[in-house]
Amino acid sequence: MQRKERPLLFLERTLAGDGSQPFNGVFSIRIKGQVNSIELSNAFSKIQRKHPQLQIAIADIKEKRPYFFIPTEIKPIPVSFLPWKHEHEWQEQSLLGLRHHFDLENGPLIQAVCLNTEGMFDLIITFHHCICDGGGGVLLLHELLEILKEPGVSIGRHDRLLDYKDIVPKDILKQKKVHLKTTILAALVKSALTVSAPFISKNKLRLSRLDDYIIHRKLPLELTDRWIKKCKEASTTVNTATGLLMLKAYQHVQGNHAKNKISCPVDIRRFATQITNDQLFSFGLVLTLSRDGKKEQDFWKEATVLQTTVDRQTKKLRPYEFLMTFERLHSALPNMLNMLTYGKVGNDMMFSNIGKIPLKEKYGKFEIDTVFSPMVIGPFANPSTLICSTFRDKLDFSFVSNEAFLPQNKAVELIDYLHEKIELLTDK
Repeated sequence: MQRKERPLLFLERTLAGDGSQPFNGVFSIRIKGQVNSIELSNAFSKIQRKHPQLQIAIADIKEKRPYFFIPTEIKPIPVSFLPWKHEHEWQEQSLLGLRHHFDLENGPLIQAVCLNTEGMFDLIITFHHCICDGGGGVLLLHELLEILKEPGVSIGRHDRLLDYKDIVPKDILKQKKVHLKTTILAALVKSALTVSAPFISKNKLRLSRLDDYIIHRKLPLELTDRWIKKCKEASTTVNTATGLLMLKAYQHVQGNHAKNKISCPVDIRRFATQITNDQLFSFGLVLTLSRDGKKEQDFWKEATVLQTTVDRQTKKLRPYEFLMTFERLHSALPNMLNMLTYGKVGNDMMFSNIGKIPLKEKYGKFEIDTVFSPMVIGPFANPSTLICSTFRDKLDFSFVSNEAFLPQNKAVELIDYLHEKIELLTDK
């Protein structure tokens, strides 16, 4: 008999949709050492036993309140072993992962591919975004490597999925003022979606996942060091400075078609301590980057101004109220999905800086050669996403989009602009 966990939260439903379109995240890592199928399969089996998200499936996906459940017979995480053909094959496998249709009704919602060659292997992990985010992906890599290093290591176990009432403190749940505020906010959002619904045409064709592409770029160690130091000197985060460069890149490449808006997801774990660092979760807040009308000529002056805006936005984030508001929007999900899928695009891209990947360079007989920045793409109108991360003191970028939305040659121009400006701004 299946074990019912809980209904999907609103944002989980937004990512899952009706189950017909993939919305996946992919993590890729290159490791020096030799691994066999038994070692790796056992490691995946162990993390699957720990995390309910790696066991679950979704029931009633097309109904009003789909829910997660754990099947009577839990299928093991599929791990494919393939020969390592060339250095960039991880990108081909990552694209296949982004396009993969998970069997949401039976699970599991995660898979892996191991590209093996003598003395080295690439590991590509794909998961449905509704069960895991970037922080969770890093956690899975860490746990896998710890198990490969020491198969008998204890990694703990979580008995159930967190619900929103586990995350929102009881004193906030009881506050009438918060309930009134979130009820009003939800009503306003519902009204806006209802009013806009008749003006959104469903005749617009969905983007074909076969036209998705990846652009990867890794900065040299010395350039990364100069860029990070320059950002610190200007009292600006790498996230803000890089985001500003991408705003300028879009203006340079797209001209009047640029939206002057970049959306930046924020890890809810920064604010909601109820979600521990060893738990998977997929729920983020959002900040917005845009250039004001003045557009300072000096880059670092403009970056400082933008940083002030980002800091102000961050202080205003209310994760618990945000979560409570969205949990009142389940009836509006069809209109929300139509807007995201067929509505007018209002931003240039999503941008996320994971920061320094908290993995060790060596795990027993295994040594991490490099961690490629993760990637994610979904079925929405704007698929463009840039994710950056740092490992072994090298800044790494993964940009994904779709040829029909943003031609690949234009995307190359964007990343070239970013790279060139980082070099120029840090030139001694």
